Amino acid sequence: MTPTKKGKTTHIKIERKKREASDAEAVVHVAGGPHSGLVIAKNTADGIEDLGKPQLQLGFMCFLVDQKTDEHFVESRKLKFWYVDGTDYYNQVTTAYEFFKELVRPEDFPRDYVGFIKKCMKQMQSTRYSLAKKIDLEIQHLDKGEAPMTPGFAKEDTRPVEEIVREKLLTVLESAYPNVLSVEDLTRITASDEHMILMQLQELKTRELVRTMENGGFVRQVLDDKTEVQMVKQMPTIAANQQPTIAIITYLYYEKIAVDAMMENKTTYVRYKTEGESNVYTTGYIGEHKVVSTKLPAIGHIRAAQISSGSITTRLLGTFQNIEHVFIVGVAGGEPQFADYYRHPRLGDIVFSKCDSKGNMYYHCDKITQDKTGETEFSLKTWAPRDFQLQRIVERFQDLRSANPDFAPWEPYIEEGRELLRGQEANFSRPAPETDRLYMSIGDNQVIEVQHPEPPDGSVRRTDVPGVHFGTMGSGRPVRGELSRHEFASRYGIVAFDSEFDQVLESIVGNRKDSFMFVRGVADYYDGMRNKEWQPYAALAAAAATKAIIKSLRNTQLDDE
Repeated sequence: MTPTKKGKTTHIKIERKKREASDAEAVVHVAGGPHSGLVIAKNTADGIEDLGKPQLQLGFMCFLVDQKTDEHFVESRKLKFWYVDGTDYYNQVTTAYEFFKELVRPEDFPRDYVGFIKKCMKQMQSTRYSLAKKIDLEIQHLDKGEAPMTPGFAKEDTRPVEEIVREKLLTVLESAYPNVLSVEDLTRITASDEHMILMQLQELKTRELVRTMENGGFVRQVLDDKTEVQMVKQMPTIAANQQPTIAIITYLYYEKIAVDAMMENKTTYVRYKTEGESNVYTTGYIGEHKVVSTKLPAIGHIRAAQISSGSITTRLLGTFQNIEHVFIVGVAGGEPQFADYYRHPRLGDIVFSKCDSKGNMYYHCDKITQDKTGETEFSLKTWAPRDFQLQRIVERFQDLRSANPDFAPWEPYIEEGRELLRGQEANFSRPAPETDRLYMSIGDNQVIEVQHPEPPDGSVRRTDVPGVHFGTMGSGRPVRGELSRHEFASRYGIVAFDSEFDQVLESIVGNRKDSFMFVRGVADYYDGMRNKEWQPYAALAAAAATKAIIKSLRNTQLDDE
């Protein structure tokens, strides 16, 4: 190990050398005992110059707390890797990621500077990382003006209480839509004063964001002057040749709005009840296909909500009996690939569900257990379509992207949708790239911010358009923890997680719909529900990608004519 100091930055060069090849005069310390083989060289001013450009780099920010002074500070740390000749990209990525994963493992993450360096050196001794010829650990203590805001210390919400309550009300009504909520419901859910609730509901009514129903309850009002809206007790009869053949299921309010922006000649039917579950269906055309979209008023996390999502899906497929293909469209949480640029999802990216080598498209974890040897076992439910029309389109998209990375037929639809949605309460524009931050817990309520992997060829990724990924989806309450989620994803090749659509899938398969798929926009690195800033754009990207698939799909009804 050779340390080098330049200004505020320290470089620690660690490389394998035969003992006889070391310069004895440059050696400061030769370790013994359990640390035998570790050699510390003299501090130099120019030792870093001979390394050249690294073949792979992992960067991260450590948000730390001085245990004596309780002062918070940030360190920028970068691990730069050089490999033995002939090491391919896959093995470069695997070696770097495994090295990094072991280094920042929460149960033994080194809290002090010396311990961190020592752990790096000990890992370099391991044959597991024999492909790494040398590494450079770059450490820089950031001044307060340079350091990013610590994620654990969010800014205090200084807005007037009226504005905060109004935002809560709108969020609750959007989540419940198309269900009607009473003032009593809203008071209980938001934990706010009833008088304040009534005042803010009146403000939302004035802005035409909510409406009062006949029972005195409230429902979110859709701002869309291009769609005919009919409030009905029962769905009107639709002629057989006008029946939709494609169903699109969404959960978040803005997922539904984004999907509807992809349609033409639309009509929305709100089949509402003063108590219990209401339903909303929007029918229209995407290309030559008649489509129906719906929104689930609740899903995931609560057993009753999961059962509800399944029954609403069954009602959709029973109401529109000519459905041939089902899309589940909206936001998800990307599964980070800290070292692999090509597989790492970024916020706003598009994920197409694709069957793996076992034929599965979706993995849901019910329970985690350990076998007699201590190995983790995941109790699974899996789903896969039996009709592969949609899969073939996605595979063709993947081939076209491989041949031409600029292939992106959804991009014009994103722009068109953004223009159509300009009058909505939410902003469907792409957020600034610096808001895409990636964190990893290291225990004791401390985290590190991990830099996104850089292109290995030195190119610059465009930050104004979504990247695209293909692979399996995952979910499950037992894998909400960071470590279990990463292990689950690694074992089953999961690209993104959502908020539990297992009951929806049970309903789709139970109603004998053989063609289905997920199209998701990455809104966070968990399950899509945590980062509201990216949700509208991610939902729009997923809706636009769905439109691209549907327009590539043959219309069997036209074939029959």
